[in-house]
Amino acid sequence: MESYTTDTPEYVKPVILFAWTEYLLFGAVLASSLGIGIFYGFFGKQNKTNDEFLMAGRSMGILPVTLSLVCSFVSAITMLGNPVEIYTYGIQYSFLALSVVLVTLALMYIYVPVYFRLQLTSAYEYFEWRFSRRVRVTMSVIAILHLMFYMPTTVYGPSLALDQVAGISTTASCAAIFLVCIAYSSLGGLKAVLWTDALQATVMGVSLIAVIAAGMTEIGGFSVMWKRAEETHRTRFFILDFDPRTRHTVFTSIFGGMFVWLPMFAATQAQIQRYNSVPTLTQSRKTLVFNMIGLMTIIIFCGWIGLLLFAKYYDCDPIQTGAVKAPDQLLPFFVMDVLGSYPGIPGILVAGLTCGSMSTVSSALNSLSAIITEDFVKFYRPGYSEERLAVISKIISTVTGIIAFALTFIVAGVNQTIPIQPMSTLIHGSLLGPILAAFSLGMFFPWVEEIGVLLALILSVVLTLFIGIGGIFASRDGDLPNQKLSLRTDGCVLANDTDIFHLFGTNSTQNSVFLYEKLENTSVSDWKVEHANDSALIKLYSMSYMFQPIVATFSTFILGMIFSGIIVATRKTPTRKVNQSLFSQPFLKLWKKLFGQEYLDKWIDFDSLPYTGDPVEKKKRNKLNSKLEISKF
Repeated sequence: MESYTTDTPEYVKPVILFAWTEYLLFGAVLASSLGIGIFYGFFGKQNKTNDEFLMAGRSMGILPVTLSLVCSFVSAITMLGNPVEIYTYGIQYSFLALSVVLVTLALMYIYVPVYFRLQLTSAYEYFEWRFSRRVRVTMSVIAILHLMFYMPTTVYGPSLALDQVAGISTTASCAAIFLVCIAYSSLGGLKAVLWTDALQATVMGVSLIAVIAAGMTEIGGFSVMWKRAEETHRTRFFILDFDPRTRHTVFTSIFGGMFVWLPMFAATQAQIQRYNSVPTLTQSRKTLVFNMIGLMTIIIFCGWIGLLLFAKYYDCDPIQTGAVKAPDQLLPFFVMDVLGSYPGIPGILVAGLTCGSMSTVSSALNSLSAIITEDFVKFYRPGYSEERLAVISKIISTVTGIIAFALTFIVAGVNQTIPIQPMSTLIHGSLLGPILAAFSLGMFFPWVEEIGVLLALILSVVLTLFIGIGGIFASRDGDLPNQKLSLRTDGCVLANDTDIFHLFGTNSTQNSVFLYEKLENTSVSDWKVEHANDSALIKLYSMSYMFQPIVATFSTFILGMIFSGIIVATRKTPTRKVNQSLFSQPFLKLWKKLFGQEYLDKWIDFDSLPYTGDPVEKKKRNKLNSKLEISKF
């Protein structure tokens, strides 16, 4: 490790160079993940057919599936971004943990029973059964675009942060992550992905605990951390502000948070695959309960680290002083700056961030294999055997991984003009929210129609992209409210003017007064007063980012109901009945109670065998349905 001289300003310390222990931990994570893929690819049992490759034979245990659920969408961006959210805006964001309870209940009793009963391999096969192939293809294409964009941004952001703070090459780390993920995902299938996720979730948890334990020792304990946060109003839990522009409130954190998580867990291929990879619905529900505990723990840990960061830099903000170039570099900077003398701690953090990126990439690659194989290859080549489809799935995993790695260079170019993080969040919310609404419309209401869903989805995506992109450019131009809590720089150690000038990119002593003013100017105005006369468009752009998934989901939901109602009211042809297995049972029972089964017979087919993705059951259903059709004549 490189030592520091006593006259070096704290906020411009040189980058700590990695020692052999850090590289050893980084390499061990990559090697272990690759080893799991090699084991299941060459030595594991029963990984020959497409179902075994994509669904792990539907025989996985609760432990690996639970850990995989936890870390599939808890990416490195989460580990880097959530602490900064607390550091900048306060602990109200941690109420997001309570939203996970609502999400889990909805999954356990509304969504997962439908997915498990249908035994889906591709989640979007549901839409063909419920509506039409056109809807299925539309949802599949959206999912593919989302995953192909999500992978490079998830890997590039953390890699860039480590490059600029710890000196690890962005290109090298991105290449290593993609290479290893492609290898074990393509060789070992879902089994390898689940078990590597289990390993990676463990490493992520250890890295968070290590940072908390060492950090608490360095700052002087919990009381010091809490006092410094309390003095700057960062410990306000109950913010009951109904202004939709307020970044974090009780409402946005709990209910907005619910619609941040629910699209990820109820409307994505990766998670639906995991629900169906265990043998029974009871086991699937148990994984959801344990997943809830894991997610709440990670949210609390990230909030704790955010307070730790503030307790350390409460009077010398590295972002304002320029010690870090972007907020997501704050946690790596803290580890290098404060915990660098602890053997292995920087390496543990890098290992945790690497695992966060790898878990996201491997899940996406396996999901892409399932979507493309099931939704497109099987349709155009229905005669292919399961063994041949398994080979095709492996090829798809490899090719999509290579393309995603190539896209990291495009992401790097775009990042020069438009910040990638808000753009990534925008795409995430704009695409997944409407898919969740489409699933919900299909499961809840028997009278919802194909055209109504498609029209609603298109308009919703356009609306949310309009608001989101407008917000990104308005933020870049400084038109949006600044809701950051106070951040000071008066405690920074100023060694000499030369260091300050180097920090801010100037070499003139005439600028010394300006520089000191820049370091001391940390006041935050009352943003509501300052922005009281904003135009309606700016106020719309100023809406809290927590509302974005709510807008995307509910606009699709409401418009889908309206359009479907118009179509049903004006239709002259008879309504196509929908198999009862495609509806969520709580809503089916509700409609029976309100309208009676005789009325529902107009919309719902109660006679045919349930739909299922199981090949044997498919044959039984087709035979019985053929007999029922003949008997009607």
